[in-house]
Parts: sequence; structure tokens; C-alpha cells
Amino acid sequence: MYYSIRMRAAQGGAHEEGGHHISGAERIVTKDELEQLSADLVHRALHHSKGCADFIRLTIDAIDEATIHYVPALAVNNTQVCTVTEAYTIANELLTAHGITDRALQQGLQLLRSQKEAMRGALICNALTGERLDTLGNRGLRVSRMAFANESEACQHFQEQGHTGVHFQEALVLATKVLSAPQVIGEFCISDDPDYTIGYVSYGHTYHRLGPLKELGDSRGGRIFFVHPETNLTELQEYLENTTVLVTI
Repeated sequence: MYYSIRMRAAQGGAHEEGGHHISGAERIVTKDELEQLSADLVHRALHHSKGCADFIRLTIDAIDEATIHYVPALAVNNTQVCTVTEAYTIANELLTAHGITDRALQQGLQLLRSQKEAMRGALICNALTGERLDTLGNRGLRVSRMAFANESEACQHFQEQGHTGVHFQEALVLATKVLSAPQVIGEFCISDDPDYTIGYVSYGHTYHRLGPLKELGDSRGGRIFFVHPETNLTELQEYLENTTVLVTI
């Protein structure tokens, strides 16, 4: 039996009541792993670089194994440069070479920067024009119900390639699920963790880490999903929020 466990944490009350987002995470685990992971996620909410949460919500659901989709992990590329400007230039080159216009990318980034605080989910933008297509406000579209099919095996595999850390693992799983949706052409992501300056773009079958995409200490972040203009948003939201995906290597 598998369980989906999701944590979100805020400071100053619940997100819906104006609380400041502190942390969010999720896993898909077996019954035997559930108790320990619950404690680990609560600890993460209480000891985060963005502050100590005073609102923590854990949501746990059993998963029907017959409904699980298995998706191979994206290939991993990594580019480190000296400045934020250089990193943005590379991100632009990669995304515009894979079906996202420069106009769309600049418009999407402007929309992301105009948010009053870091979004809890993603902006959904037209890959040709950059127009925001969703109406989900600061909540955005929140990708959920995903994990490595075998976390220990995956961690060892990527560690041997020089890729370690929970930020990397969570981002790769999320990017893999997002790119497995046929409506999505690419993604741009900047972490809202002030101590983590690496972000990524994803396109085709590739997850490409880039850094630095912001200055150290900057808590502004977010993600943009660039989609086909004719995308059915209801179908996309149902898949990304509610369909269970296990990522294989």
C-alpha cells in the first residue's frame, strides 16, 4: 500500500488567511515509512531558512496502485556561471530553442516578478505570447502526487553522477511530471529559498540546472509552465494536481 503525504507550512496563519508561505513538500511512501516521514516534514517546517512556521498542514491519502503512472526521469544537465545575467542568457537560449518565444519568456518572467510574494504554485503561460492562462491567483497550479519509484536507488544513481541534495531530488521529480504532460512545452523555475540560488529550465526530455538565477539572500522565486496555446487547462490541472506519478531511472 502506498500513501501520498503532503506538507505545507506558513507563518502568520494559514495560506488562505494571508499567511506567509514557508515551506511545502511531499512524498509517496509505504505504510512503514509514513510515521518517520511525517516527523521529518514537520521538522522541515519548523527549521526552515525562511522562518519557523506557525501553521503546518499534513495531508495523507492512500493511493490505488492501479492508478499510478510510471514516467522515466528527465536527463540531467548542469551549467554553472559567474553571474545571474549569464544564467538568464543561457536559460533564454535553451527555452527559445525548444518552442518558447522570447516574447513569451519575457512576459512570463515579468508576470512572475510582479507577484507580491513567492507563489505557492506555478503560472501557466502561453508559450507563444506569454499570456497567463490560469486564474488561480497567487496560489498558482500546485503539482502534487509524485515521487521517485525507488528513492534510495534513485538517490544513489544520481549521487554517482554528482547530483545530491533534497532540492535537486524534489525539483527533478516535479519537472519530470510536468514535462510528461503533453500540453507543456517547457518550464522555468527559481527557488524561493533565500539560501539556494540554483534554478532550472526543462524542455523536451531534459532537466537543466542553472546557477546562479538570483542573488544569495533573495527569497523571490516561482515557476512558469509554458504550454501550447490550445491547452485544455482543466485537463492539465487534473493531471498535475491529482494523478499519481512515480519517476523511474
